[in-house]
Formats: sequence, C-alpha cells, structure tokens
Amino acid sequence: MAKSKNHTAHNQTRKAHRNGIKKPKTHRYPSLKGVDPKFKRNHKHALHGTAKALAAARLTAKSATKPAAKK
Repeated sequence: MAKSKNHTAHNQTRKAHRNGIKKPKTHRYPSLKGVDPKFKRNHKHALHGTAKALAAARLTAKSATKPAAKK
C-alpha cells in the first residue's frame, strides 16, 4: 500500500489573496481590560486635566473672536 499524502499548501495563498489579505479592524478606543491599574489611575487623571484645558481654550477662543460692542 502506498503512503498517503500528509499535507500540502497548494493553491492556499492564491485563494487567500483573491479577496486580499486584510488587517484586522481596530476599534477607536481599545479596551483597558487587563491594563496595569497604576497606569489606569494616572490615565484617568490625565484625561480629566486634558478636558479642563480644552474647555478653557475653547472659552478663550470664543471670547477672542467675539467683536467688541459698538457705542
């Protein structure tokens, strides 16, 4: 009895490339599950400070673009 064929990769790369090999889709905000707790704590405070700074910048930009009142 002849030996049986164990494995072949024939035609597999062609089939894979017909529709293109794509990278997995990434999410905008990846989960922080399993991330170092010390980093997560600091990250929370950093985001809060950034939000405050952006709000202040928005407020100053708004007042700077407002024309002066005419008499």
